[in-house]
Amino acid sequence: MNSETEKIVEFKIHRYDPEADRHYVSTFKVPVKKGMTLLDALLYIKDNFDETLAFRYSCRMGQCGSCGIMVNGKPMLACYTQVLHLNADTLVIEPLPNMPIIKDLVVDIEPFFEKFKLIRPILIKPQEELKKLVEFAQLPDELKKYWDLTLCIKCSICYAACPAVIDERFLGPSALATNYRFLTDSRDQGADLRLRAIADNLWLCTSCNSCTLFCPKEVDASSSVVEERSLIVETGNIPRTVMDVLTSVMRYHNPMGRYPTKRMEWAEGLNLKTYPQVTKADVLYFVCCLTAYDTRHQEIAKSMASLFNRLGIDFAVLGNEEWCCGDHILRLGEKGLFEELAEHNVSMFKKFEANRIVTLSPHCYDAFKNQKPYSDMGLNVQHYTQLLADAIEKGKLAPSKPINKKVTYHDPCFLGKRNGIFEEPRKILESIKGLELVEMKRNRENSFCCGGGAGRVWTEDALVEKRPCVNRVKEALDLGVEVIATACPFCVSTLEDATKVLDVENKIVVKDIAELVKEAL
Repeated sequence: MNSETEKIVEFKIHRYDPEADRHYVSTFKVPVKKGMTLLDALLYIKDNFDETLAFRYSCRMGQCGSCGIMVNGKPMLACYTQVLHLNADTLVIEPLPNMPIIKDLVVDIEPFFEKFKLIRPILIKPQEELKKLVEFAQLPDELKKYWDLTLCIKCSICYAACPAVIDERFLGPSALATNYRFLTDSRDQGADLRLRAIADNLWLCTSCNSCTLFCPKEVDASSSVVEERSLIVETGNIPRTVMDVLTSVMRYHNPMGRYPTKRMEWAEGLNLKTYPQVTKADVLYFVCCLTAYDTRHQEIAKSMASLFNRLGIDFAVLGNEEWCCGDHILRLGEKGLFEELAEHNVSMFKKFEANRIVTLSPHCYDAFKNQKPYSDMGLNVQHYTQLLADAIEKGKLAPSKPINKKVTYHDPCFLGKRNGIFEEPRKILESIKGLELVEMKRNRENSFCCGGGAGRVWTEDALVEKRPCVNRVKEALDLGVEVIATACPFCVSTLEDATKVLDVENKIVVKDIAELVKEAL
């Protein structure tokens, strides 16, 4: 270790020998200097330890995208990432997933590029215009619409991070973002062709945000998919399952197709304070459609109500005046319907005097915090795990009854990936006596989506083995845990469906954290 070396970092590199068809791990200790990138470290290993190590790279500017790898579970560019910035003593290096491995860290990226052949990544013009020189000028305002989308370097990192790609029908985030880039280009005249090319698989996207989160060029592919759905919704050429969800919301203000007058049946016998009898409380408890109407999920709503009472919190609900927050509707592309739902809820928030809004669903939380017109109100909104974690930390809530179970936690995408709430749910679980918390390999930012976002919880049509929820439950089963804990009713729904499909209900159960805390009291 010379004077320039900052620290010694252990590299555990997952490798593949195609001749022996063997997967193995090689470990190297690398002296890391300031400014050393992951690519520099790999080159150091190749030059000093093992010249057979295979990996891809071309430039060192983060422009060609060829050096994408997985580092401690997250996809990133090797040439773009400094080792010291990762702040880790050990780095697990793996090839990008969702593509066949050729050798060591080199993967076959042909499946990724094959998707682009289906979307025509060039301007589409009528033949008569192609035969003559056409003078054309675009104003800066027009260019702004798609400028960011041109930054894609085809590194395939979004493809590697995408849960929907396990279904081969899905074109992938980069291809869809590129397609949208041409849809928004005023020079392009192939809108009908472009929308037809994506109509059969666009609904597989779960809006988990992994593509946008990990993109080294910060291309917002996730929003591009929503915009494309919006264009398709305008044509009316949408799957029957999607139409059924949108119709239910238009008629009943909830995607469950249930009468609004039935919304408070979950609270029967609880004697809750309800609008309009009450117009003021410390906490406005926003229950969510799934937990209000579905018999299984009503238990989650009841659990949270009992926890409010246990904490002595003055709370109330909007009752029949609570409408769907609209998140799934927005992600399905029905912007007008989302705005209608949001405007109603905003009007209710103005009528009800509350210090804060507490939601059960991360989807409601995200909508209120980040989506207009909710975000314009500057609402003081909390997800219930934030409230409970704070109460436990301050000693106001102390789970005393042991739950002697081996438990893993599934990070909901709209709580974790979109809002950075990772630690609060874990602190709650760790406070329960007897509970052994075991992390899945894919956790926190790299958590694998349950597959229920963007309305897919109601519109799922993929084959069983191609469903993200089934993939996720298999990961939990491999850990030997007895319980999958989560903090989202939609995750509970999809993961429970997966346990039924896999016929493992006697081996593993799915519980919301609110249910576990109530049980521990």
